[in-house]
Amino acid sequence: MTQMTILSINLIDEKIIIYFEKNWFQEDIIELRQLLLDKIPNHQIKEIIQGADRENIRFLWLNAEFMLNFDYYSQSCWLNAHDEISTSKIQPLFSLISKNTYSHV
Repeated sequence: MTQMTILSINLIDEKIIIYFEKNWFQEDIIELRQLLLDKIPNHQIKEIIQGADRENIRFLWLNAEFMLNFDYYSQSCWLNAHDEISTSKIQPLFSLISKNTYSHV
């Protein structure tokens, strides 16, 4: 895999949208997932769901559940609250992961 850089992280309609500088492949998702989750201290992965062109990671942070989603065909990556109660923590999560957007894998 070539070095991947986060181009931007945006909060749109209670979803955190992540854009990477370069296109990525499905086999890059493990490294991209780690790049993002390393920004979230004390998170706990609960489940990883792998599909044909998509990967979803459900994790806990500050007693809230989130989903980290990757879709290879659309080159999409986003974070969203897993349930209504967790929605209140989406802004603090966005603040945390957007502190240093120029990370590399």
